[in-house]
Amino acid sequence: MKFEATSGVKGLLGMVAVGALVVGILLGRYAFPVIHVAPAPAPASLRPATESMANLPLAPRPSANPNPETTSAQAEKTSVSKSPADIIAQIKTALAASGRQRQYAALSELIDSIDGKNVRAILAFVETLPQQDKAMVAPLIVSHWAAQDPKAALEYAQNLPTGTFRNWATSAAIGGWADRDAVAAAAYAQKLPAGPGRDQAMQTVVSALAEKNPQAAFDFLQNLPPSRKRQSLYWPIFSRWVAADPRAAAERAAQLPAGSSRNTGLQVVASNWGSLDPEAAYAWASGLPAGDGRNNALQNIFANWASKDPQKAASMVETLPPGNARDQASANIARQWASMDVPAALAWTKNLPAGEAQQNALSYVLATWVQSDPTAAADYVATLPPGKAQEKAATAVAMQLASSDPESALTWMQKIPSGPGRQNVLNNIVSQWTEVDPQAAAAYAMQLSDDDGRKNILENVSRQWARVDAQSALNWASNLPNADARNAVLPGIISSLAETDRAEATKLVAQLPAGQAQSSATTAITWQWAGEDPQGASKWVGSLPEGDARRQGFEALMNRWSESDPYAAGAWLGTLSAGNSRDAAVNSYARRIVSSNPQAAVQWAATISDENTRNSQVESMAGAWLRSDPQNAANWINSASLPDEIKTRLLHPSG
Repeated sequence: MKFEATSGVKGLLGMVAVGALVVGILLGRYAFPVIHVAPAPAPASLRPATESMANLPLAPRPSANPNPETTSAQAEKTSVSKSPADIIAQIKTALAASGRQRQYAALSELIDSIDGKNVRAILAFVETLPQQDKAMVAPLIVSHWAAQDPKAALEYAQNLPTGTFRNWATSAAIGGWADRDAVAAAAYAQKLPAGPGRDQAMQTVVSALAEKNPQAAFDFLQNLPPSRKRQSLYWPIFSRWVAADPRAAAERAAQLPAGSSRNTGLQVVASNWGSLDPEAAYAWASGLPAGDGRNNALQNIFANWASKDPQKAASMVETLPPGNARDQASANIARQWASMDVPAALAWTKNLPAGEAQQNALSYVLATWVQSDPTAAADYVATLPPGKAQEKAATAVAMQLASSDPESALTWMQKIPSGPGRQNVLNNIVSQWTEVDPQAAAAYAMQLSDDDGRKNILENVSRQWARVDAQSALNWASNLPNADARNAVLPGIISSLAETDRAEATKLVAQLPAGQAQSSATTAITWQWAGEDPQGASKWVGSLPEGDARRQGFEALMNRWSESDPYAAGAWLGTLSAGNSRDAAVNSYARRIVSSNPQAAVQWAATISDENTRNSQVESMAGAWLRSDPQNAANWINSASLPDEIKTRLLHPSG
């Protein structure tokens, strides 16, 4: 029996992979994270195009038609216009080819047959295709269409239903437009509403600008307003710049202001220059100022170097001073070398200085080795002496095996002696398994014994499952025949559900029987809710009946609220009636503020109704107050209604 991902998970992963492939091609073959760029007036170099775009709507909506000026009054047509039926037949033939790369190549050949006369009929057919095929075909057609008639292509994309596919189509339309008139496309992209659609559009535009003139693309980016993730757009710019003039690109990256943007620029230069001329790139990076920028640059250079000449890279890494940069470079070399020659990589790893860096390098070798020969890699791990090195190595092998065949990973795990090392490996296998098939992982966890950490593994599986599909996880948990198992997994599931449906989560908490499960779920929801809306969280938890759930919820609320707004939290405390839950809230609040305001903490602690708790907390916090403000603290202690023995311990500790 092989445990495999469910068809739904496979389909989702496939669609995402196809979409990423197509968008990556349309973006100029660059891969970089999604960013958020605020709208801004175009820089001086783009103003003529901005003026020509005066009729553009500021914030296009699905039902509104974008109104970019067509780049040319006369759209280009192919010399021979085929009928929609002929092109549709060719699309079907292309999609019948084996492998996405072959399908893409076949589709690319027939794109030029599509023009303004037949494109809408063809896209109507594409809309009927399965999601994976539609995600590949539609962006290609829309991009081609936009190069001829951006207004019409963008109108089509913007009228698609809101979602990922619409963002891809819009990005494809802007990409086709940018190939012909990047300046006008840039002006349009900046006026899109904030969100993934504009992020992808900006990535497309910057990539197109960089292909023609990296310096102009850089100037354009510098004229955009600061953004937390703007540095992601440096990837296509410096990648293209390095190909043309690596030293000029390196010099410009080093001139960026210190911070994430400069680190990103240096990293891109290092990665691309390192693949062209690792020795020259290494000489440059070695002269950079110490810090994250230099460290990341060196890592990229050594990773590229090791993929071509691992022995040379290994000899050069020895010239680095001991520290994180050298340790990380060693790990990169070990991984790359193992993909080409496992025995040589193992021999080199054995000769590294003993310690954590050597263990990490060995783990990388084994994680690579197990992909080609899992039995040999597993047998090698079994020969290692017990200890931290073997545990790390075993975890690396287990994680790699679990990603493709959890059953094999679990079988191999049995070779590891019982103990913390084996338990850690089991946790990692089940966690990896949960990512692809949570139901199968949960079923396996149910069969574990207490010695295998069944309760903890069940909690982790259910929480991880709920982050992906809270309703499915909840249905599974609700149908568990064992009450203890249900109580173990429901709090984590309900907490995850609260992220998307807080009303349903709070309703489920009320349905749980009084006990630890209900208290844990209440704590989790309150903690999360208080981070976003402490007033709302206080109303909900304050509506609960007196008991453990309310008490623990109050503690969670105070712990979170006092971090963000201690004054508002204290004001809320003043509205509570005496009782166990109030005592718990005051206790948590006082502990949170004692380091910054010991006087207030002592005064709050003195209002706790339970005498033993009150005296204990007052004594602890008054001691802190004495250390920061002896005179005022002593005056308060003398006048307080504390037992004499506590006053004596505080005021005369040596006596």
